[in-house]
Amino acid sequence: MARRTRMPDAIEQVALLDPQLARRLEKDFDRLLIAGEALHWAHELLPQFLATCGPAACLQLLLSTGKRLAQVPSGWAVTWTGEPDNGDVSYSAVAASGADIPDPSTMSSTVVYEVIQTGRPSWSDDAASDARFASSQSVQSFGLRSVACIPIGTRGALYLHDATEPGRFDPVTRARLTVLCTLGAHFVHQEVPAPDESLEGLPGLVGRSTGMTELARTAHAFAAMPWPVLILGETGTGKEGVARAVHTLSQVSDGEFVAVNCGAIPSELAESLLFGHERGAFTGANTSREGLLHRAQGGTLFLDEVGELEPRLQVKLLRLLQENTFEKVGGTRALRFRGRVVAATHRPLDRHLGGFREDLYYRLAACVLRVPPLRDRMEDVPALAEHLVARALEALPGQPQIELGPRALTWLQSRSWPGNVRELENLLRGAIALCIASGETTLQPTHFPLQMGAPPEQESLMEATARFQQQKVRTALALCDGNRSQAAKRLGVSRQWLHRLLQRWESDE
Repeated sequence: MARRTRMPDAIEQVALLDPQLARRLEKDFDRLLIAGEALHWAHELLPQFLATCGPAACLQLLLSTGKRLAQVPSGWAVTWTGEPDNGDVSYSAVAASGADIPDPSTMSSTVVYEVIQTGRPSWSDDAASDARFASSQSVQSFGLRSVACIPIGTRGALYLHDATEPGRFDPVTRARLTVLCTLGAHFVHQEVPAPDESLEGLPGLVGRSTGMTELARTAHAFAAMPWPVLILGETGTGKEGVARAVHTLSQVSDGEFVAVNCGAIPSELAESLLFGHERGAFTGANTSREGLLHRAQGGTLFLDEVGELEPRLQVKLLRLLQENTFEKVGGTRALRFRGRVVAATHRPLDRHLGGFREDLYYRLAACVLRVPPLRDRMEDVPALAEHLVARALEALPGQPQIELGPRALTWLQSRSWPGNVRELENLLRGAIALCIASGETTLQPTHFPLQMGAPPEQESLMEATARFQQQKVRTALALCDGNRSQAAKRLGVSRQWLHRLLQRWESDE
């Protein structure tokens, strides 16, 4: 007898929303133990379904995942209403491989009806010569070889096919596809109620992955407290967006959100910019001036890259956090600060304190939010890409109509995104520009200037090195919005070296 495994964490999350659905999912996991290797993979699948909203998006997830598993180029996923025994079936939702949704009459009704009536998957490693598919007009017309149709509950099916290669559905692939459709059926048919709206996400941020859900839950809790918040995350993950969300959710949301990049302030101006100065405090101080802290009164002061603050400013910031008071440069009286401080850094200050004060770190680190890198929440990429495309189009004259094609989405999900959301956004902007310039309305992989295919098997060491170098340089330029000085600093090279390298690439083209 198969031994029972611990309930997956994702099912525990479902249990908070719908205990009955959680029990049905748990039964499925117990039943799928016989699938062996596929069970472990099912634990990884469930969070993706939890992060997918609505039957249409879930069908698309089923189709894209199924095609990737079986390595087939084409397919579709459907749900239906009506009575198949009477031939009275209408398709209520369809997800297809191409940009155009196929007419239901072109689908292989023979195969689908068999699956509808039996409730069991149908597999063929060479359908063109399989007697079971002799009456299937679409199978014979297109000369299909590998064909699979797997039920999605009692009112849906996933259909996959390949016209060139037989034997796409080996035992492991069949087991995984069965698990995929078994779990997906619960979500395609909208059996999961919407979560508590107050914890659905963070204002202004897109993502329903496990990492973003946990981030939202923690941010909601911290926003209700008056204490400082420290946001940790890699460059480009959206730390400022998280800080703005904390501000929006907090009791000081009526005040101003004042953001300052600590690494970009000239050292001789930093103290005056933050705290203000009195007349005569230094040469050129002809008048008294308020600092950013004054603007942030009753609101939030966001210190991005707080690890770059010089020691003198760290002392003043520590006093601000301990006593809620500060002094202007050249001032003699303490001023009260009635606002909130949120800080962010891309480097773990607890392991690389260096010139950063330990007492300041512990004062900031009472409430820590960790923003997951994009590679750890790839299930968010489709929704995030759609959001970024819509935002980019809104800023263009005439607001052209451009959409993301399925192949482009698949390509976007295949990248590791070292530059995170910022890299994705900049890459999409470039693709939109190329798409518009070519007179097209659907983004395809060919529109992405940084597209890097799989390296050739016979690639030499020098070729591989050059390809890697070009990818790193172009990614750095994308992250720095084309600023060569900033990109050179990020890469740890001189601007002159980078300029010569780019000139050589342009001449080679």
